[in-house]
Amino acid sequence: MMRNWMVAALVCASLFSGCSTEEADEEGTGVLLVSNRGAATIARFERASKAEGAILPQTYLRGSNTRLAQPGQLSYDSGTRRLIVPNGGDNSILFFEDVLNASESVPPRRFLTGIGTQLNRPVGVHHDSAHDQLYVANAGSNSVLIFGNASTIEGATAPLRTLSGSATKISSISAIVLEPTTDRLWVADPVANALLVFNNASTLNGNVPPNRYILGTNTKLLAPQSLLFINKQLFVGCTSAILRFDASDSIDGNVAPTAVIQGSATLLSRPQQMVLRPDKEELFVVDAGAAAVLVYENPTTINGGPSPLRRIQGAQTGFADPVGLALDFTENQ
Repeated sequence: MMRNWMVAALVCASLFSGCSTEEADEEGTGVLLVSNRGAATIARFERASKAEGAILPQTYLRGSNTRLAQPGQLSYDSGTRRLIVPNGGDNSILFFEDVLNASESVPPRRFLTGIGTQLNRPVGVHHDSAHDQLYVANAGSNSVLIFGNASTIEGATAPLRTLSGSATKISSISAIVLEPTTDRLWVADPVANALLVFNNASTLNGNVPPNRYILGTNTKLLAPQSLLFINKQLFVGCTSAILRFDASDSIDGNVAPTAVIQGSATLLSRPQQMVLRPDKEELFVVDAGAAAVLVYENPTTINGGPSPLRRIQGAQTGFADPVGLALDFTENQ
């Protein structure tokens, strides 16, 4: 099978320089990484575009050298192949370099840890590459920490800024995301069933109120756990559903979502991190309740109760409270 795949790839490259994604994808491309909070591992699946069923990962990051302990939602840069892992089990942030070539007990290149960092059960991270700042969802203290020099930071370094206090209205925190090109920070609050929006994220500091607050029965928000932007569409992973809000520039208050993906056919239970496949309109969703990775096509237009296009699920996957997901399809771009 490997030999056939290599031959097909060489023929495509040498004879048909204009090969379509579908042709290149025939044997499967891309890499999928899944963090397992319950097993202190990160599983790696190859040929992500075709992966499905009760399959074994090609390899894991695991073992004491990795320092993994309750890894959360991931931040991945396909250009540098740097993986940033919030480590809720020991209040640290781990930085793995060239992660696609790492396996088993490879230690992180750098890590943030210590009292000075103020890390307290970090569950999510977002790297703002434009300002080289790292945003951390700090679930243990219901705050957001912002660290500078994210490309080199390590040790017990203190955050540059902290977003915390009663005025922020953050009563709990499960996920954060920076809205592309807007310098806006979005925060998911699962206890309040709310989303909070803060403008001027790159200079935020202290006990600052949100500029917008999405809350109320019309929103259908129920314990939101994850956030993803696809252009101006905001996707929110909630209990047994994924909500899509269009026109993210203006939504506020008790506003209804544009679309709701929900129902028994979707297999959604506790959807966590969501990632859009960069070369094709497919949404990858890791679901902690279903212990699965679910893939849906045409996420920017779907509504209702569609079945997933593919799913990775079963004992052989090694999934144990899977919450984080990252994709690398650089070979297709």
